[in-house]
Amino acid sequence: MKRKICYVFIIFSLIFNISDYFIAMRTSYNRYLDGEYYFRYKATTQSHDSDTWWTTAEAQNADYSDTKTMLIHSSGYTCYVYKPHDRVCSLVYGKDKVVENFPLSNLVIEEEDKDYFYGTKKYTYEEYINKLNALTDEQLNDGRVSDPAMRNYQKIKMFMFILIGMDAFMGMVLFFLYRAELDGSIDLLLMIGAFYSIAFDVITFFAYGFIR
Repeated sequence: MKRKICYVFIIFSLIFNISDYFIAMRTSYNRYLDGEYYFRYKATTQSHDSDTWWTTAEAQNADYSDTKTMLIHSSGYTCYVYKPHDRVCSLVYGKDKVVENFPLSNLVIEEEDKDYFYGTKKYTYEEYINKLNALTDEQLNDGRVSDPAMRNYQKIKMFMFILIGMDAFMGMVLFFLYRAELDGSIDLLLMIGAFYSIAFDVITFFAYGFIR
């Protein structure tokens, strides 16, 4: 009976962690559909200033230390844009410079991204996950997504594989113990495995259980 209880805990823990991984992915996608999570899209600045503008008093007195002013009157700068409304949007320039109400007329956005940027199209679940997985860790943190937590399911995946590896190792050891008919060692190993599984689930839950 004790062995059956241990097996139940071990199997339940494995099922729980595998399910948690897929649930976390689906929850991330649902938050994207709800607008809580979103991507920022690459854009390039374009200036509409004429050659004579630079000689005007307005140009000479402009504060070019202000990121918004500098970008409006410059061309070829790369930034990441999001939340379009009333012919303006928000953008991220560099690592952490956020500019609000930047004119869309001063931006060139990739044609393939426009429908997603304006919200007229949404990624499918598979497209969303593939797009997230294609990002490097550096890209994930440089303004291309609204929140790096969008891909926290990968951390759950890491824990899941650790648990699968430990269960596989324990399974091999149990196989040899059963063949050697070492009942006492089998019971001890199963108890350790059940305790490990419970402790692992508790740690995983408190570490990543609230990311969904």
